Amino acid sequence: MKVLAIMGSPRRNGTGAEVVRKIEQRLKEKGEVEIDMLHLADADLKPCRGCFSCIKLGEDRCPYKDERIAIEKRIEAADGIILVSPGYVQNVSGLMKNFMDRMCYTNHRLRFFDKKMMIVANGGAGLDKTLDALRIAIGGPEVVSELAYIQLPWPIRPKAIEKRERALARAVDRFHDAMVRKDMRPSFGNYMRFRFFKSASEAAKEYLPADHAYYRDLDGYYYDVKVGMGTRMAAAISMAIAVPLMKDMAPWLGEE
Repeated sequence: MKVLAIMGSPRRNGTGAEVVRKIEQRLKEKGEVEIDMLHLADADLKPCRGCFSCIKLGEDRCPYKDERIAIEKRIEAADGIILVSPGYVQNVSGLMKNFMDRMCYTNHRLRFFDKKMMIVANGGAGLDKTLDALRIAIGGPEVVSELAYIQLPWPIRPKAIEKRERALARAVDRFHDAMVRKDMRPSFGNYMRFRFFKSASEAAKEYLPADHAYYRDLDGYYYDVKVGMGTRMAAAISMAIAVPLMKDMAPWLGEE
């Protein structure tokens, strides 16, 4: 199996790199695994300028010609993705946030469905909020494992270290097992996103032509899979409740 670790720290040999080395060691104890590390600090990934072209017109219309496409190809080549970020002011690092911004079109037109994703936040307070941000960093992979890795600028009690390392082992095991299973059943969250975006792409086709072109020919889901009756019914009920609540965000065309 091949795993791509996307590193959001400006430090190549900081805590994040230490955590990935521990993850790699445990993964290799379970079988043959190749770890590919992408340090965003070294990548030519220019700051997003917020032009909205990638979402509105398609990612090929991004004005930047840098490593974004190459990074996307590295994601496509992996079986599993690990996103690693230090917690900065209870959020991801600036490098990781820029990566998320530059890949934002994948949260409109989801892909990478055959990937399993592990997210790792390292640091002190607020790591739960850092994990919340990482959970939606790219669209498509199933987040199967999460790890808040405490590392403070002062010595940590031995019991806390033991607890941290046990949590790491459990998180790695979940990640490994999910990659082995390769289960492609959509989560309720991703199915809801499909229903929402397909509906929104039709309503906003004049404003989001790339989304409309992407969803126009999709029927039951992003790929050929049987979605359970319970999931479909729950999504239909949720949509019926959510759509009226979001009417103020719908395309506005003249006076009411």
